[in-house]
Amino acid sequence: MSASKLSVGILRGMYLYARYIGLLWFRLRKSKNNNIMMEESWSNRSGWKWLTIIIQFLPLCIHGYTYSSWIWNRDIAIQKMLHLTRLLFLIPCYMSMMFIRVYHGPEVTKLANRYLDIFCEEKFLGKWKFGGGKELFLIFLSLSCQVHEIVFLLGIFQWKVSIENMIAWVSYTYVVILCNAILRISFIMYLSLGILYKNLNTKLRFGSRVRPKVLRIKQGIRLKKTFKLFREISDVLTPLQKIFNVHLFLSAFLILLQMVVMSYKMIQDLNFTSFWVWSLFFKGMIELLIFSLAIQEAANQFRAIRNINLDIYFVSKSKEWIKTVEMFVINLNLNEFRVRLLGLFDVTNKLYLVLVSGMVCYLVFIVQFVIKIRRI
Repeated sequence: MSASKLSVGILRGMYLYARYIGLLWFRLRKSKNNNIMMEESWSNRSGWKWLTIIIQFLPLCIHGYTYSSWIWNRDIAIQKMLHLTRLLFLIPCYMSMMFIRVYHGPEVTKLANRYLDIFCEEKFLGKWKFGGGKELFLIFLSLSCQVHEIVFLLGIFQWKVSIENMIAWVSYTYVVILCNAILRISFIMYLSLGILYKNLNTKLRFGSRVRPKVLRIKQGIRLKKTFKLFREISDVLTPLQKIFNVHLFLSAFLILLQMVVMSYKMIQDLNFTSFWVWSLFFKGMIELLIFSLAIQEAANQFRAIRNINLDIYFVSKSKEWIKTVEMFVINLNLNEFRVRLLGLFDVTNKLYLVLVSGMVCYLVFIVQFVIKIRRI
């Protein structure tokens, strides 16, 4: 089995899992022309829509009550502050998926269907595949993080087994899963975008080769279709980024905050061998790493288009062709691909390294703080 088919199989399994636990509000089906499309699960059942949203409030209420009670019993002020900050960010992050369902559900479904149509059109232009070994490895890492959250439920056996503890632990796990949903959906979107850009770049390179005049006409038609797909990607991606921007920031920041809380707990308790604490810490690092790698790959593939522009000019000497290429270049400059959270900073591998170095400095600071407190 090829890496592309295996990646598609894993993504299909992840979709079924997300549907089963109620993370996604849409289902996939085949249209009349045999293309895959999305539709809202409650398109004809508005009562079921609100019932599922109300049910999803229950885990948040249970976790909020148990977590706030636990915070209230802490003795150290900085520990209370960290956990209280996490709770304050956790609530809007959890509700962000429900907010998107209620206020942007039809719009997101429409944009996602157009994005799937672009994939189908790109497939018709030539041989198509969903990435290779690198993409498969990133998808496997994302799957491992989701498996970790399920396995984390086994932590209930470390507690005194009771109905109250099991309900509290299951609620906590479900809240974490839903808070990470936006980040994982965005990861898959940007990973597929990088693959789409890569496939279109391959077609541009192949189409930019100068051929005899008879073949040059068909060559120009295929290149114009490719230009059209690039414009359509920008038309779909821009509104999707506006919808997910704030919610994506909350999800990423909450993972960072979780890492801060876990590392502080580990140092405060002088317990550096706890498997569950370390697993939570590294899971957060992996989640942010694969997200930044997917975005960086899509950005690199977008920049690679500029290197092909000069070759495309020589496909034809007609004024109409030169004008078409110029419009294509202008569109690329006006709709440059970038992921800028809250309009403050671009998500890149460099930013990830800055965050990692900041986390190391934070750990050193906490170690010194704990040593000073214990001496007093």
